Amino acid sequence: MSAIPAMPTRSDTVAAAVARSFAYRFLAEAFAAPEPEGWNWLGSPTATAQLSQALTDAWPATTVLPALGGTAVRALAGTDPVAAARDHLAAFGYTVRSACPPHEIEYGDTKADALFRPHRLADLVALYRAFGLEIDEAVHERADHLAIECEFASILAARAAYALEQQLPDAIAVCAQARVLFLREHFGRWVPAFLSRLRSQPCATWLQHWGNLLDAVLAADCAQAGVTPGSSELRIHEWDETEAALCNGECGLASGVGGIPD
Repeated sequence: MSAIPAMPTRSDTVAAAVARSFAYRFLAEAFAAPEPEGWNWLGSPTATAQLSQALTDAWPATTVLPALGGTAVRALAGTDPVAAARDHLAAFGYTVRSACPPHEIEYGDTKADALFRPHRLADLVALYRAFGLEIDEAVHERADHLAIECEFASILAARAAYALEQQLPDAIAVCAQARVLFLREHFGRWVPAFLSRLRSQPCATWLQHWGNLLDAVLAADCAQAGVTPGSSELRIHEWDETEAALCNGECGLASGVGGIPD
C-alpha cells in the first residue's frame, strides 16, 4: 500500500470528501495483506480517533458508523501482523479461486460470455487511469482486489475534495459522475456478495468486524450517491482455461496492471 496519510482538516463540504477519502484509505489498509507498518497504524490511537471523526464527517446520517469503526479497531488488539497475515490467508486463500475471493470479476453472471470478465476488468483499469492511478508491478495484485478498489475510492474522494476547494465546476461534476459509476458498476455491485460470503465463512473476529464496517460504509455511500447496491446473492463465476488465456496477456491489461495472474 502507499504511504499512510494524516487526515487534514477542511471546510464544510470539502470536509465530507476529505473524510470519505480517509475512511476508504483506512479500509484499503484493513483488507490488504497485513504488513507491519500498515497494521500498526490501523491500531494506533491517533488513527483510531481520525477514523471515528472521518466516519462522522463523511456520512453523518449513518450514526452507527463511528461505533462500528471503534469495534473494528478494538478487534485488532492482541493480533500481530504475522498472525493477521495467517488470518488473511485462511479467509482469502493463495489464489483468486478461494471460497471468498476479494476480487470483483469473480462475482457475476455465471453464464456470461467469456469476454465479459476481461471487459469488466478493462473498464475498471480505464477508470483508474482516467484519474491517474497506475498499479505498480511490485504490488503483485490484480486491479480488482478489494483493497485496491478501496484505494481508488479514496483517491477519487480526494480529487473531489480538491475540486470543491478550488471551486472547479467541471471537475466537481466529473468526480461526482465517476463516484456514481464506480459504485454502480464496480464497487457497489459486487462487495455485498463478497461480504455475504465472508460472513458465511469461518474467519478471524477482526475480519468479521471490518466486514461489518465495510458493509455499513458501502450502504451509506451508495445512499448518499443515489446508487442501489448490488445483490448479496451474486454467485462466483465458473472458471475455465479459455478465460485464463483471455487474461494471459491477450486482453491488453498485462502490460499496464501489476498482478494479472497467468
